[in-house]
Amino acid sequence: MNKKKTILSLLLSYKYSFLAGLLALSIVDLCQLSIPLVIERVVDALTLEGAGFNDISKYGLIMVGIAVTMSIFRFFWRYFIMGAARKIEQSLRNEFFAHLQGLQFDFFSRKKVGDLMAHTVNDIETLKFACGLGVLIAYDGIFLLVFIFGAMLYISPILTLYAFIPFPILAFIIIKFGNMIEERFQRVQDSFSELTESARTSISGIKVVKAFVREKEEAGDFGNASSDYLDRNLRVIKIWGVYQPVITFLAGIATAIFLWLGGVKTITLDITLGNFAAILLYLTMLTWPMMAMGWAVDIIKRGNASLNRINDILLETPQSVTETGTLDVDIKGDVEFRNLNFSYNGKRVLKDASFKIPRGSAVGITGATGSGKSTLFQLLTRVEEPPFGTVFIDGVDVREIKKESLRKGVVYVPQETTVFSGTVRDNISFMNPALTDEEIENAARIAEIYDDIMEFPGGFDARVGERGLTLSGGQRQRIALARALLLKPAVLILDDVFSSLDLRTESLVLRNLRREMKGRTLLVISSRVPSISGFDSVAVFEKGRLVESGVHTELMQKNGIYAGLYRIQTFETI
Repeated sequence: MNKKKTILSLLLSYKYSFLAGLLALSIVDLCQLSIPLVIERVVDALTLEGAGFNDISKYGLIMVGIAVTMSIFRFFWRYFIMGAARKIEQSLRNEFFAHLQGLQFDFFSRKKVGDLMAHTVNDIETLKFACGLGVLIAYDGIFLLVFIFGAMLYISPILTLYAFIPFPILAFIIIKFGNMIEERFQRVQDSFSELTESARTSISGIKVVKAFVREKEEAGDFGNASSDYLDRNLRVIKIWGVYQPVITFLAGIATAIFLWLGGVKTITLDITLGNFAAILLYLTMLTWPMMAMGWAVDIIKRGNASLNRINDILLETPQSVTETGTLDVDIKGDVEFRNLNFSYNGKRVLKDASFKIPRGSAVGITGATGSGKSTLFQLLTRVEEPPFGTVFIDGVDVREIKKESLRKGVVYVPQETTVFSGTVRDNISFMNPALTDEEIENAARIAEIYDDIMEFPGGFDARVGERGLTLSGGQRQRIALARALLLKPAVLILDDVFSSLDLRTESLVLRNLRREMKGRTLLVISSRVPSISGFDSVAVFEKGRLVESGVHTELMQKNGIYAGLYRIQTFETI
């Protein structure tokens, strides 16, 4: 399990880059801090007797040297600090995405895609700013604050202490407002997730939206999500709107205190005019560290809020990659279920299911919706874990077979097929991009999608749009089938994947599949009983139980559920 990440742990992963960048920033700040001291010398040289042109020229050259040094090291702090922040962004985003790939199926049923997208993009982007700009401003503010305070103490300890009277109030405000910013920004990010999900669901379901003329309703729903996002952002802006003026006001008070007391000290000659000018310049410079501390707290608190959201996902237990005690099995195709019982959330969906499927046979599975058909094969492929001693392949308990071996030998194609944005070729060869054109075209012919593809502009290189938006449901199903066939599985399971096909096309596909899968096991779940009536065997499920099984003629003679469904779907009379 991943450990909970902190901003500090992220920074330490690139500590040498940050150290180099902060060293370069320190040199820039020291050069900047030396400017008032040079100005002090210039003012004193101009007001005191004995000053000459050479002295002024010397200080001018010093200022040029300071400017050149600052320019050079500004490049280095930007390169190292901002570069390290970008590397943190990249590594964290890669780690987060890889972690998502290893999570269990039930996690994705609990989480919205829009929320995960917001984590992957927006939250990690906010963290980049916290690790880059936030760290930069915080260090710069603290460094300048400490050294300005030290330099002012060196010139006049009494005046410095008076000028720093407002600072305890500033520290309290930074802590108080920082906590408020973190809390409110986390709500902003949650609202952004909802906004992203609203856009995603509407765009991915655009066909349904237009079919039911719901464009205005969808725009209204998105507008409501957008308004909520705006409201939560405005709440953060209100905090920031009060925060910055208060800091500026406190800086003004510090300057006012110095002008009053420092002016008196200069008139009474307790300090020189050069001392007064230097401290005044330092106080002017002090405005930035005070503003920087407030800004840094804002950025870092926002980053911390985003990191909390990311940690919630990273701490989810991933699916184990290494399986101890399991076997590498070269699957042949014999399948057996023994007294299989299985429940979802306490509800029994399979009850004492027992039957054998010999290698090389074609078996149809049918039954009413919710009768447990799909669950049966999700257990076979260990999408869900079956109880020990209930599901076997080639006589071996599937719980003892490595998932990698299982997924190579047994391919499950669900009814809700997935088509990725890209070309038709990319989708068919998704599992193996090294496939030849001949292999891809042959799989398309078996799936009876070849002719459709050739009518697309560009043929196999035609782009299918996001989630296959430009394809019909039947085309998406057949592309998914062609993709599965190229894996050459020992056992191929099709879960109602012909639901969007006309009867003629379905018949052609099944004929091709029977020929292609000869000697291998073909399992087809279908609500269309006539489509699987010619299979070697048909199993009928009702309320989680296997109630009938056999060949078509036997089942028709029993005059049970199968016979009733067959007659209804073929308009036969008893």
